[in-house]
Amino acid sequence: MGVTSTFGRLATVPVDLLGALGVLPSIADNTATMAESTAVLPQVLRSISDVARDASALPALRDEMRGMGEALKVLEAMDARMASIEAAMPVLVEVQQHLARVPDTLERLDGNITVLAGAVERLLEVLGALDTHVSKLQGSIGPLSRMAQRLPGGRQRG
Repeated sequence: MGVTSTFGRLATVPVDLLGALGVLPSIADNTATMAESTAVLPQVLRSISDVARDASALPALRDEMRGMGEALKVLEAMDARMASIEAAMPVLVEVQQHLARVPDTLERLDGNITVLAGAVERLLEVLGALDTHVSKLQGSIGPLSRMAQRLPGGRQRG
């Protein structure tokens, strides 16, 4: 190993060192860019923590949604009932129209019943008078009937 080889090695070191020193400004720029780009990482970490906290409520929400599904099953039966009511609506509207006329019909019936009650009262009076006349007629026919039975060809009353 001679002096020349050691000197040769020493001569190459500064050239490599000068080359490496020339890259330092580029490394410094890239490092500054990385620092700017990663400056938001603490905020991203806080946001991720918030998302994790919010996501921890999802299992309970899932369970509640299952409960809602069970509770909403009653709506199927209600929907079927509503469909039958909807199908009956034209008939119900027609019935409602007829029911709207019921008060007028009842008023007419009340008037007719009043007239009928008066006629029944008069009929009862006439029947009472007729009964009186029939009783008198029976009383007056009794002696004639007995006399007719005594005549030849008359028959006996039973």
